[in-house]
Amino acid sequence: MANTTNPEQLRSARSIATGAQAALEAIDIRKSLPLGRERIDILKGISLRIEHGAFVAIVGPSGSGKSTLLGIIAGLDNPTSGQVFVDGVDITRMSEGKLAAVRNQKIGMVFQAFNLIPTLTAQENVEVPLYVGKHPGKPSDRAKELLTLVGLGHRLGNKPNQMSGGEQQRVAVARALATNPAIVIMDEPTGNLDKKNGDNVLQMIRDLRQATGTTFVIATHDPNVASSADRSIRIVDGLVANGE
Repeated sequence: MANTTNPEQLRSARSIATGAQAALEAIDIRKSLPLGRERIDILKGISLRIEHGAFVAIVGPSGSGKSTLLGIIAGLDNPTSGQVFVDGVDITRMSEGKLAAVRNQKIGMVFQAFNLIPTLTAQENVEVPLYVGKHPGKPSDRAKELLTLVGLGHRLGNKPNQMSGGEQQRVAVARALATNPAIVIMDEPTGNLDKKNGDNVLQMIRDLRQATGTTFVIATHDPNVASSADRSIRIVDGLVANGE
């Protein structure tokens, strides 16, 4: 019988066997919010482990809790209980100052709306994270390198309004990679793009993962995006639904 073990399963087995740190590990994450005199449970005990170099999709319908989970694993929100480890660092109860430093060093974030600074060029947008904390080399050199890597070496001096949606998304991805983070988290990366540009972004993610070894975690409701990943983690009603 053919061996159907994929590369990520092999990485996972090796890292567990050697005690290696995962790129991302969530342990019994719960999140509830007040609703009048009661509390509503959004996340009901989610645990997951994502190895270094993996490309993982977090999927689920609107209201399933995936956006809340994404905010927590990105360090943008706190769980009611549970722990999140990014590259072995527990980010769950950190002060905002320490958390900001960890986000800068270990977590790249790509938002659906791109969130580029409109008055800055593509190169300047990618340089921004490199002026926070300590990072090797010159920010301008790193920005040029990454923009070339995502196919925008010819757009260094263009501002966001001079670029297409697909090009802006590529700038946002280059910016997320600037500090060489352990993980890049993307929220609906193809949500504002047509199918052609969406397919191009997915191919770019696969190519970047191959070239840089970066871990990509993508939240999506698009089956095409999910099928491009090594693995999908399905969230339904605040719980992992596929036996993760």
